[in-house]
Amino acid sequence: DVYLQLYSLFGDIDKDFVGALERTAKAGYTGVEFAMSNYGDMPVEELAAHLKRLNLVPYSTHIRLWELPETIEIAKKLGMPYIIIAGAYCYDLESARQVARELNEAGELCRQNGIQLGYHNHRGEFSKAENGQHLLDIMIENTDPEKVFFQMDVYWTVMGQASPVDYFTKYPGRFRLLHIKDRREVGQSGMVGYDAIFRNAATAGVENIIVEMEGSSYGDVLRSVRECVDYLNEAPFVEASYAK
Repeated sequence: DVYLQLYSLFGDIDKDFVGALERTAKAGYTGVEFAMSNYGDMPVEELAAHLKRLNLVPYSTHIRLWELPETIEIAKKLGMPYIIIAGAYCYDLESARQVARELNEAGELCRQNGIQLGYHNHRGEFSKAENGQHLLDIMIENTDPEKVFFQMDVYWTVMGQASPVDYFTKYPGRFRLLHIKDRREVGQSGMVGYDAIFRNAATAGVENIIVEMEGSSYGDVLRSVRECVDYLNEAPFVEASYAK
């Protein structure tokens, strides 16, 4: 199974949301991760019907922390198991600890509603606090694994001059989801060691993978997202499923 973060479709998702879903299914993805509370400006029941028609699993959504209460209700109606906090403002030891406290509280609220909460990193979390630790390490070490998991964006991890595999080894089981991303299409830059990442996915605790693109090499987003899923389906080091 390969899922698509709908941010990858850029302006297309705003111009024609249902058409973007149809293109996602046509490209070969089995489910979607919504982008920053964008559900197509339609009733949840209508969205659920489109997803069912297209055999797309509503898997997760990216939100800001303050959007959590309303998102929980949407997730319950869609049967969506994961809510992901897409970054948080932290810059030193205390702010990273504060974010961790907020994530624990949010994770408990999600757990009470049958949903699991994750946190998605960008490059900034690899800045160092005054104690020499990366901000991401502080957040991981101060969150309860029963309440908060991490969705590693492998591209931003590499851009932060960190090794995804080193993090998998240091914090086994904490990275339930991976954002598989590159500078443009997956595998395009040669900078991200996907073979090592996937061969160590069991150590990380990976259950599923989600493609996200930051740009297209062709000016044709549909071609690019199809190329990403084809790359993953054909790569010998990617398992057919990571679902537990």
